[in-house]
Amino acid sequence: MLVEGLKQFNVPVLNYTAGRRNVPFQLSEEMHKLGIYSRLDQVFDGPSAVKEVMIDQFGLEHSYIGNMETDRKADQVTQLGISDLWTPENHYRWKKSRYGGHISATVDSVTPSRLILCSADAGKIEKLRSSKRELEDTIADLEENCTVLQSEQRHLEDEAATLQRQLNGIINIIQQEKRKRYEMESRVNQRRLRLDLIVKEDDLETDLKKLNDEAAELNTQRFHLVVGLKDMLIQASLDQRSLAEKYMTSMELEAKIREMERSRKKQEKVVREVSEHLEECECETERSSEELSAAKQHAESIAKITPELSQQFLQMPTTIEELEAAIQDDLSQANSILDMNRNVLDEYERRQKKIEDIAKKLEADGEELKRCMDEIESLKDKWLPMLRNLVAQINETFSRNFQEMAVAGEVSLDERELEFDKYGIFIKVKFRQEGQLQVLSARHQSGGERSVSTILYLVSLQDLTNCPFRVVDEINQGMDPINERKMFQQLVRAASQLNTPQCFLLTPKLLPDLEYSDACSVLTVMNGPWLKGASKVWSSGDSWGTIM
Repeated sequence: MLVEGLKQFNVPVLNYTAGRRNVPFQLSEEMHKLGIYSRLDQVFDGPSAVKEVMIDQFGLEHSYIGNMETDRKADQVTQLGISDLWTPENHYRWKKSRYGGHISATVDSVTPSRLILCSADAGKIEKLRSSKRELEDTIADLEENCTVLQSEQRHLEDEAATLQRQLNGIINIIQQEKRKRYEMESRVNQRRLRLDLIVKEDDLETDLKKLNDEAAELNTQRFHLVVGLKDMLIQASLDQRSLAEKYMTSMELEAKIREMERSRKKQEKVVREVSEHLEECECETERSSEELSAAKQHAESIAKITPELSQQFLQMPTTIEELEAAIQDDLSQANSILDMNRNVLDEYERRQKKIEDIAKKLEADGEELKRCMDEIESLKDKWLPMLRNLVAQINETFSRNFQEMAVAGEVSLDERELEFDKYGIFIKVKFRQEGQLQVLSARHQSGGERSVSTILYLVSLQDLTNCPFRVVDEINQGMDPINERKMFQQLVRAASQLNTPQCFLLTPKLLPDLEYSDACSVLTVMNGPWLKGASKVWSSGDSWGTIM
């Protein structure tokens, strides 16, 4: 009934039966040696019903957890009968075929966490801390001002609340007076009814006089109440006006607060601008002092200060304008000496200045070149050793595989100092004992030899690159049968190793009696049912066979 009732809401229902026996967790010595330390159903807790349903649905009692040591010894885990294993970097699953009995393995990488990360920049943190302290000081000042203003605002609010309470009291009094008036009117009506009854009796004049007296007394009370109500209404009006004035005063204070905030920000901006201007003036003063010192040293290197020169300096003008005028006069006198060619001195000074500019630029370019070279060397020292190590690993695998197929082969890095665009990989091979190692090219090797070298180089990259699968298309075309058989054995061995991606070899032909491993599968593509002869043979099953 529960299932039928929840079906319209698309709610899944599991039939949980209590009392399920869980597989006890026992850590054997062999598991401990392989780095296995727990099971997936042991690392979390929850309600017993929820936990049992999760274990039953996902088979958590068969999933084990290991460390980095388990990653290195993953090929030994299947000997313990474990079919599911988690490590910090990989997820291993082994399945046993129900037909051939062979075991296939699947390895998935465990994606690292990308949500809870932490990175820190010390300089940026220190800068932010100093900025935080400045902002905290500013906030403290603002909070102090706000505290004063808030106290004033609370005082005004208290006064407003007092006035509001007084107004509420007046309104209550008015309502009470209205109720009294209503009661008095009710009494008057009752008395009128009684008067009507008394009129019918004998002593009408006496009763009428009493009623007149009572009516006069009630009118007097009513008059006094009306006067009191008028006074209360006047006081309520005055209180309402006072409340409006207090509210307007609070609005003016809030406007003043906002104006003070804007003024404070303007003053802070002016202070920052004045500080920057002061720093610029200090830098300019320091630079002028350095120029003055350099000019003085240059002048002293040209002519030492003698008593005669000191006396002449004392006789010189004391202002900059007079000194510049005197300099112009001396330059005019010097130019008049070379009366034959007046442009010689100007040309000399122009070339002298050009020489100085070129020297400064050359010095700056030299320093920039040195900095760039140091940066290039630093970057080169970071990646070149890693590249050399990677090429050495490729060379080791390539040389070992090539010795099994041919005579010798090696892979080396072609380094060109700082010409990084000319770096490359040298693949040198030798297929005959009497020959020398030659660089792989169409001039030295045949097409089959180049194919063999290429597939062995790709096999050497098998352990260094990560990809879901690889496809090799007609690599055996142009090979002689001996090299083709050796190449196929190398490819089968490399593709059958543990933790290697799936490899597809596409070819229109294969040699007979090739050796296959348990991890290999042969798929034959038939061109179509319209080929009557081939279709008939394949349909009868005569060409089916088992490859071991």
